[in-house]
Amino acid sequence: METDVEERLIQVCRSQIKRLELIFEGFRTLTEMSIQEADQMNEEVQKHSSHLARFLIGKSSSGEKGKEWAKPYLSMASSFDRMGYNMDGMVDRLNSMLKERILFSDRAVKEVNDIFQEAMDLLESLPTLIQTKNKLLAQHMGEQVRSILKIADGYSEEHEERLIQGVCMPRSSPLYLGLIESLKGVIAHTLEVIGKIVSLAPKA
Repeated sequence: METDVEERLIQVCRSQIKRLELIFEGFRTLTEMSIQEADQMNEEVQKHSSHLARFLIGKSSSGEKGKEWAKPYLSMASSFDRMGYNMDGMVDRLNSMLKERILFSDRAVKEVNDIFQEAMDLLESLPTLIQTKNKLLAQHMGEQVRSILKIADGYSEEHEERLIQGVCMPRSSPLYLGLIESLKGVIAHTLEVIGKIVSLAPKA
């Protein structure tokens, strides 16, 4: 991977990490200011994403070879964009929780916190992977993704069962499930980036 592309990918990644961190803080505090900060961070994410896309399009020649060179990088840029759409959904749900004064049970809060923390840990490993292309690290991250998604699916299924039993409040249920699904989206798109980085790593 070329150094100039690598640096721009890391910029996009770090801006997404910062935004997820602010969303996580917004979930923990549920204040108008914290949610607004998470929303405003999207401007920086979009700036870095646009710079990356323009750079890649400008650097790739119009010939077939240039298009093939740009394809995996543009795919990664697209995965980062889709992470952003999932984060937009989280911000919308936090706004709904604040405006409608919806609170989660202690169990639901712990479960969402668990998946948030796992998603943060995973995203925070991406800049290192981009720099090193370490296949062992990529393998570990892939295993981590599969483990997190399994846990998140289990949380959703258990929540739906509690809803049927009348233990969970119907009013908060769509917001809880929406946050879990959006976090799963961020994690799944992180896996896409991992796969592209591995495909660009030098062959042993």
